[in-house]
Amino acid sequence: MENEVYDFGKRLKKLREESNLTQAEVARSLGVQILTVKRYESNEQQPPIDKLQAMSLMYKTSLDYLRNLEKRKPLFICDLPQSKQVMVLEIINCVRKEDNFSKNNNISDI
Repeated sequence: MENEVYDFGKRLKKLREESNLTQAEVARSLGVQILTVKRYESNEQQPPIDKLQAMSLMYKTSLDYLRNLEKRKPLFICDLPQSKQVMVLEIINCVRKEDNFSKNNNISDI
């Protein structure tokens, strides 16, 4: 995956499919024609910044990830109930503590 060539249109299509949305649903949400969404996904047209912002919210990702400025897709938890958000943050803190312990004690992953 490190050597994968970035393709903006493919990334948009993949994010749309991962979100279980049709091109028609995305078009309706963005206030554009279906043809416009098809053009975004085929790299025939670049979306303006307001549409990029709307897509980043719709796909729960960052503008940096959409534009390949960041390789890792961010994890958004704001749509989870508060109790689940707390649970996720506790898990992340446990993993970080374990990682720090491993680094401090020269323990590597098996």
